[in-house]
Amino acid sequence: MRKGLVIFLILLVGVIIAADRVGLWVAQDQIAKNVASQYDLDHKPEVKIKGFPFLNQALNGRYGEIDVNVGDVTQLGVHLTNTVVTLKGVKAPLSDALHGDASQMVADTATSVATVSYADVDKQAPRGLKVSAKGKELQVRGPVTVLGLSRTVTATVTVRPSGRSVRVLPLTVDAGGTTIPVTLVQQAFSFTMPVKGLPQNTRISDVQIGQDGLRVTTTGEHVNLESLNEH
Repeated sequence: MRKGLVIFLILLVGVIIAADRVGLWVAQDQIAKNVASQYDLDHKPEVKIKGFPFLNQALNGRYGEIDVNVGDVTQLGVHLTNTVVTLKGVKAPLSDALHGDASQMVADTATSVATVSYADVDKQAPRGLKVSAKGKELQVRGPVTVLGLSRTVTATVTVRPSGRSVRVLPLTVDAGGTTIPVTLVQQAFSFTMPVKGLPQNTRISDVQIGQDGLRVTTTGEHVNLESLNEH
């Protein structure tokens, strides 16, 4: 009798775990389809709902963390690569999670990381300036007039977050092997680049220099999942 009860309990636990995993897979798949539709993607992103058991989170309508690997996406003419979104403290009714409906899903915090190519950065820079990476440094090359003389110079710059934009400021300037005072080109090589396509209620929190582009991190609070493709 005890042996039969043990076997029954083992089978019951197996059924519960199987149901939990199936529910998890269905929810992840539906959310992935919803994100692909919102972003007009030609691929389905990878979605991971973390935490176990899934059904307990679903019944409570609150999920500890949802990770969405969007990959490549184009927003307002800007091509973003290696885009990853991390959502924490997501509130969503059970039916919405199972059907991938993002309209009522709200995250306590949302963090997205994506690379903006230097070709797209150039489009936001003042006319005539070209942005590129040299090792761990970012350089801006372009014409400037100093003391009545026009010449092409290269400035090593720093980048920093500025709300929903990236602020570029020169650190050193080289004019064909001759170092000139930064103050002489400060105005020409200082500019702010707005980053298009950011989700509502988010701001840029970090900018890192990469070989292929700027790796931009955005953070926000009380973000509706449906707003992730709004600008």
